[in-house]
Amino acid sequence: MIDPTELTTSYGDAMSARYDADFDAIFGGGDRGDLPFFQALAEASSGPLCEVGAGTGRVLLAVAEVVGRRRVTGVEPSAAMRARFADRLAQSGRTNVAISAGSFEVIPLPARSQGLLFGAFRSFQHVLTTEAQLRSLAEVQRVLRPGGLFALDLFDPAYHLLRRARATLGVSYRTARDTTLDRWESREVDRVAQRVDVTFRWVERNDLGLTISDESATYGVRYTFPVELEHLLVRAGFEAVELRGGYDGRPLGPTPRELVVVCRKPLAVARAVQPKRTGSKAAR
Repeated sequence: MIDPTELTTSYGDAMSARYDADFDAIFGGGDRGDLPFFQALAEASSGPLCEVGAGTGRVLLAVAEVVGRRRVTGVEPSAAMRARFADRLAQSGRTNVAISAGSFEVIPLPARSQGLLFGAFRSFQHVLTTEAQLRSLAEVQRVLRPGGLFALDLFDPAYHLLRRARATLGVSYRTARDTTLDRWESREVDRVAQRVDVTFRWVERNDLGLTISDESATYGVRYTFPVELEHLLVRAGFEAVELRGGYDGRPLGPTPRELVVVCRKPLAVARAVQPKRTGSKAAR
């Protein structure tokens, strides 16, 4: 099973308090090109919809803007991130959105209830083993309606990045309380397990250059190659699997970028073909 303690610790107070500000500093705002993509998927689907790994609600609340009164559920394992989501939700005033504890392996929704289920900003990569991935995909199958859509984005693994890296300054920005925050990043790579453990360190300084806070957090992600992902989805029973190299629908190419997948739960479970019986009463 996915260890909820690991994700709660990784996405605890240090991460959750800075998550949105880090994101805005890195991507220059709240959209990295994924919002229109997931909004279009929501508009193309019907019925309730769910995001697993909903974080602080950046994507799901944007999706909720385009689906009218349809029921929208966010599932998030970290209590600290759910609290940030709840704050955003209260500010939005939306009454058709809910946030619940859960993960890809344990989605707290009824069977065959969702028209769309998705994982944005690489949340599926916190599923760290092949066995857990298959259990998670079976859970997605359980929750989706027949014909329902399933979508994920992951990083398309770049070989030169799949190695140990010492701490480097990833981003530096001014905070809301008029201090300077430096976020440092380092990583350890287990090539056999296809796991990357990323450590973030936030050093906050005032205008005199004095350090007023210094905190760290580490999370693990599993990288999955395109053909491997396609195989997992087909093995889990999904159909119409489309792998893309970006949110704009571009094909996968030689330069790794985003790995975006859209697939569908079959309308009906295929019945096994029964072998024909040889002979007959007349022949006997």
